[in-house]
Amino acid sequence: MLVLTARYLQLIKKLTLKKNRQYDRITLSVRPMEMKYQMESSMKSRISSSIFLFALITPAFASYTPIESASNTAPGRFYIGAFGGGGSSNNFNGSQLGSAFFPEVSGGPLSVNAFGQLHSQSTSFFGAQLGYLAQEIALKSSSQWTLGSAIELEGYMMSNSSLNGTLINNTERLVEQNFVVSYPMNRTVFLANAVLNFNNPRLLVHPYIGFGIGNAIARISGASATQTNPPEEGINHYNTNPSDTNSAFAGQIKLGFSYDINKYVSLFAEYRWLYLASTHFVFGSTVFPSHVETSSWQVKLDSQRYNLGNIGVRFNL
Repeated sequence: MLVLTARYLQLIKKLTLKKNRQYDRITLSVRPMEMKYQMESSMKSRISSSIFLFALITPAFASYTPIESASNTAPGRFYIGAFGGGGSSNNFNGSQLGSAFFPEVSGGPLSVNAFGQLHSQSTSFFGAQLGYLAQEIALKSSSQWTLGSAIELEGYMMSNSSLNGTLINNTERLVEQNFVVSYPMNRTVFLANAVLNFNNPRLLVHPYIGFGIGNAIARISGASATQTNPPEEGINHYNTNPSDTNSAFAGQIKLGFSYDINKYVSLFAEYRWLYLASTHFVFGSTVFPSHVETSSWQVKLDSQRYNLGNIGVRFNL
């Protein structure tokens, strides 16, 4: 009985082991199929997401238009212009030097060293310019502002205006000797300018700044010097030659803006600060029946500073 029971248990154990092996084989064959299914599902999901993302991005690229570079600037060009305006000078000092040839019985020659101030006078002016504007350069790669440098040759004539004042000679021989003087002066100014232009294609108005140096020709015609103390009415001390011409250094700073009517024509408005160095003139001696003879008269006018404004028109060639 025990022997039968032992054999029965061995048989059951063999059957159990055989069934377990068959289950393991089935499990191993099923797992690769599940992994394959999962990989295929993941791949399909990724492909679908990529297609959706591409569909979203494609219209954005289709509507993108690249911004033009600011380096596409205007080429260099010549221009001419004409302008006119007005302004006034500051007060400045003047002097008159000479000698009156009194006889020895009257004390001998009298030195006249008269000094004083000449008053501000208004003036008008008109002129013309020829310039060359070099090719513009971009101030920043990300900005539409450009800088254009230019050189100009410029000339203008200032109207005849009288510079008036009182010159006083301090001398021990006379209690007082005063002269009322008048110097009607024309000034013609020639300058070479360097100009910086600031441009933006979106704006029709373009600011600029300029600096210039050159020469001014000053001509006085009809100068007069009348002694008021002691009075000598009707005697112009420059009566033999009341005119003379002198030249002096000139310099200016100008600020302005231009307005484009079209690509060939523009209008502009400017403020100018003009500096004229001191000038020297020689006028004729005094020859008058009731007056002692004199030497010629040396007149010095100190530097003059003018505040000027003008408008003009410019043509691109």
